[in-house]
Amino acid sequence: MAQVKSARGAAPYLSAILISLVFAASAMGQVRMAPGAGQGRTARVQYISGELSVAPRETNQWSAARVGQELIPAEYIWTAKDSRAEIALGYGLLRMNSEASVTLTAVNRNTVQIGVNQGEVSLTILHLFPGEIYEIDTPNATLTATKAGTYRVDVHPNEDQTVVTTRKGAIVATGSGPAVTIDSGQQVLFRSGTSLQHTAQKAPPRDGFEDWASVRDQRMGANRPPFVVGFGYGPWPYGPPPPPPPYVWVR
Repeated sequence: MAQVKSARGAAPYLSAILISLVFAASAMGQVRMAPGAGQGRTARVQYISGELSVAPRETNQWSAARVGQELIPAEYIWTAKDSRAEIALGYGLLRMNSEASVTLTAVNRNTVQIGVNQGEVSLTILHLFPGEIYEIDTPNATLTATKAGTYRVDVHPNEDQTVVTTRKGAIVATGSGPAVTIDSGQQVLFRSGTSLQHTAQKAPPRDGFEDWASVRDQRMGANRPPFVVGFGYGPWPYGPPPPPPPYVWVR
């Protein structure tokens, strides 16, 4: 009986501890699931400078996009002249330069598949989980990232060329010929359809577009681990980072 009374007496103290933990978590910041975790992954417009247009592939009816808008697979995306945009893909960040054309082919828990039809894009992958696929399809090659990193893809359809630059990480190009790996610090130009005919060289210095993408990465916290055990700042998935307090990122 003494043990029963002790257990009953402890119940209010346990409840008080649980309530205190809830208030403590609230004081330190809202608990959020990491981008890409949970039920699935979504693509969302995170930044626009100028004009960004989207159109479902079924209807091809174009409309102006807005910051915070969720994008669906099989959707065309276009940046107008002198415009730039950023799209959040869970732990991936896609940037589009002026007059770039992209098709959002698939976005789900395990796969991000993007078609680049024209123009310049940059993809930062903050973390690549085992079995996860980030794929960029171009007229000259299918590009699959094998590591987290930063990749730039320039597609010139009129010249039948795709230029792939790996700033960090590694990405593999596949097509009709033997696969080609573009490692960190390398740039490869593909030509002649999907033959994978190519020339390789050292990656040139960043231009204005990549400088902007790098600044965005720093602002989103991409220079730090995307998630940690415990408390820390994580990349904010849908817009400018909120002010402190810090957030808890859950794997």
